[in-house]
Amino acid sequence: MYKQLADVPESDRLETYAAEYEGQDTWTEFLEMYLFERYNSDRFKEDARRAGRYWKAHMETCGRHHALATPEDVETWMAALLDRVQVKTAYNSYWVRVERFYWWLQWHTDHPHVYHPPLIAAAAGGAAGTVWEEKISRGRDTDNA
Repeated sequence: MYKQLADVPESDRLETYAAEYEGQDTWTEFLEMYLFERYNSDRFKEDARRAGRYWKAHMETCGRHHALATPEDVETWMAALLDRVQVKTAYNSYWVRVERFYWWLQWHTDHPHVYHPPLIAAAAGGAAGTVWEEKISRGRDTDNA
């Protein structure tokens, strides 16, 4: 597990895969193939779609595909969220979805992800670290997708 982007070999960095992801809606694929198979209430689906819309819009402003984030992209997203919502909401409504998305990408063989940008961002502290602390403070398995 990489703890900082500088440790990831250049050839494994997500930006090298931009052409392969162009025009793909990987978030919707994740929802339909994975997340909604496990959690299927209407409210859950709407919350997951909302998180995805916000994440994808943020990544568009960063000039990158939503599946190819840098830790800095995650940090700026969390900082913007924390300007609007409480830490608990940022964690429950947004962080868990994007964190799960990147776990899915890492373990799904069709994707080249060998590192997890949200976890690297959290390890660096800042806003992402604050949201991570919310997760840790719960003291139990807090993966509520």
